[in-house]
Amino acid sequence: MKLIWFNSIDSTQDYIKSHIKELMDDTCVLANVQTKGRGRYGHVWFSSLEEGLYFSILKKNLHIEPFSLVVGVSLFKTIKTLYGIRAFIKWPNDIYVLLEKPRKVAGILVEKIKENTIIGIGVNLNQEDFPQDISDRAISLKLFTGIYISKQHFLTTFFDFFYQDIDYFNSHGFEDFRNIINDNLLYKNKLITANDGKVSGILKEVDKDGSIVIEKDSRLISLNAGEIESMMPKETW
Repeated sequence: MKLIWFNSIDSTQDYIKSHIKELMDDTCVLANVQTKGRGRYGHVWFSSLEEGLYFSILKKNLHIEPFSLVVGVSLFKTIKTLYGIRAFIKWPNDIYVLLEKPRKVAGILVEKIKENTIIGIGVNLNQEDFPQDISDRAISLKLFTGIYISKQHFLTTFFDFFYQDIDYFNSHGFEDFRNIINDNLLYKNKLITANDGKVSGILKEVDKDGSIVIEKDSRLISLNAGEIESMMPKETW
């Protein structure tokens, strides 16, 4: 793997997009600070100097679906291994912990450009505080556990799981990943709402194709990631 590390950049994801022709497979672009970091649907990702971990990986000719969920399992395993805590996978692309209510510690953005897959990851690693508008729904792993872990240590552990999981998926498929996700699925068996209330129901599970299954009016409905935005619990946590 080739590492390209910036002190500050607008977006590691955009850097790979702009240089995709000359970058080799398994290039990882990292930044201490992102000035225009983003998640799904262009949502802004808060970036603080030196304390968070922000990186993107370029994979060429990768044929794994649903890949954001496979990466989510790799990230989930990393956090569980390093911190020994219970974390949760929020479908389709975030990792949360519970502190009175769910709080986000990591997010994933997967984008495809022809035969290229770009995996963007942001981890709230060692931040001590957050802007007021997100302080009630985000937390760093250090704040949650009291444990400081360096970026290098976190990355090394993550990459071990990441490549193991790609190999495992290629040999065994999605089912074992699906089981891990469903065992640790945020909002499972809770009433959820999404898309400004246009979608609601009881979240039952992640299906074999990576979609979610919700129960509404005694019917099971399967929805894919492109159909869901801003999924939240409708009931008090």
